[in-house]
Amino acid sequence: MKAGELPPAKQRSPRLFAAALAIVSTLATSHFVQAQESAPLSQWTRRDGQVFQAKFVRLQGTAIVVAKDGLEFAVPIAGLSPASLEQARRLAMRPLVSTSVAPRAIPVLPRAIPGVRMAPRATPVTPLAPVASFTFGPSVLMYCQDSVGRKIGNGQCADLAAQALKNAGAALRAGADSPEEGDYIWGDLVAWIKVGFFGARGVRELAHVEPGDIVQFHHTRFTGFDHTGAGIYRMEARHHTAVVESVDVSHATITVLHQNWNNHEIVRRQTLNIGGMTNGWLRFYHPIPRQG
Repeated sequence: MKAGELPPAKQRSPRLFAAALAIVSTLATSHFVQAQESAPLSQWTRRDGQVFQAKFVRLQGTAIVVAKDGLEFAVPIAGLSPASLEQARRLAMRPLVSTSVAPRAIPVLPRAIPGVRMAPRATPVTPLAPVASFTFGPSVLMYCQDSVGRKIGNGQCADLAAQALKNAGAALRAGADSPEEGDYIWGDLVAWIKVGFFGARGVRELAHVEPGDIVQFHHTRFTGFDHTGAGIYRMEARHHTAVVESVDVSHATITVLHQNWNNHEIVRRQTLNIGGMTNGWLRFYHPIPRQG
């Protein structure tokens, strides 16, 4: 056989058969839906620097769904760069054209493999729905977790929240301080825990709090056993800001990431027992989009 000539067809068939078998196996174990061809092609960047191009389809939980080569893929929001997060937010907030006909689900073979065809096979499809909101929480939380042990900004407590929100493309502040100067408002109020005559009230509202939310302290005092079991602790804050890492509603505890607490100007992780709160209040805010 001369250089540049193709091998005889009978020698290509085993390789072609193997490629077809691999594709059939993939289709049998994957959930594909037909991509929306009307969406524009966008460039996306992951936090690790990898770049890919795909069409935005919808927001789905803590991931965005994008389409490429007729197939849909879920990309975690927490894995996107700040610029791509902002791009996803804008696309997710666009009004979607309503339709009574759900997109037809078909497995689509990559066009790069010639000679391999497969009959369409119906698969379950979740119809597209308008997106009510976009969550910045995963990006805010990831920034704070990556900052543990470091000093952010000038080391003030609010600097951590402000930088995390800026990195995520969210609004830094949502209005004037209330009720006092230093009582920052960070977004949509979702929970408010206040100490009354019989202890903390509003603990059940912790069910509305999500990782990445901002918590604002007001004349707050905590006393009791340290969450590590190391002994008694007492902490006070006239005004303080922290970012929620996790919530345990059943035990009424929150784990926060914060700095400038007890004169430590680096980001630390701390678990607070709401039952040990003896004064003041806590307000929890969902981050919101920037205006304009």
